Amino acid sequence: MTEVVDVRTLRLAEGTVIRIAGIEPIGLLFDDVEDETEAALKTRIAELALEKVIAVQPLTEETDRYGRIPAMVAAGGALLQETLASEGLAIALPAENDPLPCFDRILAAEAEARGRRAGFWTERRLPEAFPSALSPRIGRFAIFEGNVESVRNRRVRTYLNFGNVWSADVTAEIEAADRESFGGELPLAELAGRRVRLRGFLEERGGPAIVLRSPMQLEVLDFTGAGGKAP
Repeated sequence: MTEVVDVRTLRLAEGTVIRIAGIEPIGLLFDDVEDETEAALKTRIAELALEKVIAVQPLTEETDRYGRIPAMVAAGGALLQETLASEGLAIALPAENDPLPCFDRILAAEAEARGRRAGFWTERRLPEAFPSALSPRIGRFAIFEGNVESVRNRRVRTYLNFGNVWSADVTAEIEAADRESFGGELPLAELAGRRVRLRGFLEERGGPAIVLRSPMQLEVLDFTGAGGKAP
């Protein structure tokens, strides 16, 4: 029998300990319901683990510092991570380096749940890329949306600017070493005037800033017109 150790960890019948990759409890975004969201997520994982046949796809043979193998998990043939995101219980969490298989499905499930106000999305919205909205999240994980006002490709990094006051407005930064994973300088420059959704930990760099290390942190939503203004 599969044991649900916690909201991130499964112990399979033969003893293998699995880290459920690609998701986190939605309480990572909403501190006021953190305990409530973890309890609801653990209960739902336990229901699925007991009711369905569990299969795992390990992402590596190496264990993390807790002795867990990160893996994608199927419950009754359905991707567990996708199911939990679609029910508004979990959010998509990018990997630090290598792309996660099926991550686009987890993102789509999260967006669909948000659109129909499922689970803990009932009374919650994503913040816009404004300093007033994101400053309280500095040092914490955030998912936010905004219009890219301008893009600056510099020697050491690329800047996605969400306002005209670079010393105060929201900025996303991509180190030069990571640019090619985003397609290179030209595709990044073409993000000017686009609406995007970003996720990751926020820092204070003369205003709220997020460092993008993986394309999994960036979703292009639509075209907003010259200068990033919505029509």
